[in-house]
Amino acid sequence: MADHKFIPFGTRLRDLLQERGITTGMGNANFKAFAELLPTIHYETLRKQVSGERPVGIDTMRESADALNVPPETFDEYALWEAQRDFDPREVGVETALANLDRWAKGKR
Repeated sequence: MADHKFIPFGTRLRDLLQERGITTGMGNANFKAFAELLPTIHYETLRKQVSGERPVGIDTMRESADALNVPPETFDEYALWEAQRDFDPREVGVETALANLDRWAKGKR
């Protein structure tokens, strides 16, 4: 069992916005103001991804990370996507995917 506790994108983003003072007058995370910092992500898209109404997109996580000056792996969903990508032959090629699978399997023993 993993020691890491999964924190959803919306929760992590909220915390990061509050830490950086991107907040409303009431001190809540200001997602609307933050969306203005994202080059290709509109507020409504961000809102739906933050609320879980829509799955969070890779581009949203990358742009959010860039705007906040943090690595995209700060978001658990991004780290999981990267791990899955390492096993996808369409992304890394069959030989690399199989080599990654072998390394992973050896680590489980």
